[in-house]
Amino acid sequence: MTGRNRWGIQGSPAFYPYISLLDMDVIRRQMSRRKFDDRIVLGVASRCKWGYPQTLICNPIKRQEPFPTIFWLSCPFLVQKCGELESQQGVKDMESFLSSGVPLQKWVQYHLAHRMIKLSLLSLGTKNFFRKRRRCLWAALQSGGIGGIQNINSFNVKCLHLQMASWLGLGYHPAGTWLARRFHEIDCSTPMQQGCLI
Repeated sequence: MTGRNRWGIQGSPAFYPYISLLDMDVIRRQMSRRKFDDRIVLGVASRCKWGYPQTLICNPIKRQEPFPTIFWLSCPFLVQKCGELESQQGVKDMESFLSSGVPLQKWVQYHLAHRMIKLSLLSLGTKNFFRKRRRCLWAALQSGGIGGIQNINSFNVKCLHLQMASWLGLGYHPAGTWLARRFHEIDCSTPMQQGCLI
């Protein structure tokens, strides 16, 4: 599927597609049991084989405060799978994989890519406002990596939902082989089961 940003298929969050009214209806349905403000959604970073949103691109600013999660996992099927893996020590397992097989520089570069994307999503006016009027918040926007992780020089995963969303949103991840092994399927058998159909 063109534009489906997974396993090396090229795509760029700088050119996120228009979000339709149907997309917004699906997103509200997907997120109905989670605390989420749909006003921060800028676009869809990846879609499932059924064409429904899997990963969202979010505004780095929410109510004049930094919002650290650029890629947000919306797919209920993947949210559940991430939760199941986390309950089985999945975060620790991914951190072990990264620390034993991925050069730290590659992990740092991945964080820096997220930082650059975050800043690229801000308008020039917003950047200028934060630079001049909200310097502490501007510093916060310029720091951190995936999901606002501050110490980007250590293999801190934070949560699998965040890493899965980043993988799907960017189309690559330093732990991509780990993710591919743990997530044999990234699509549900029917979107009806996941509440994606209107």
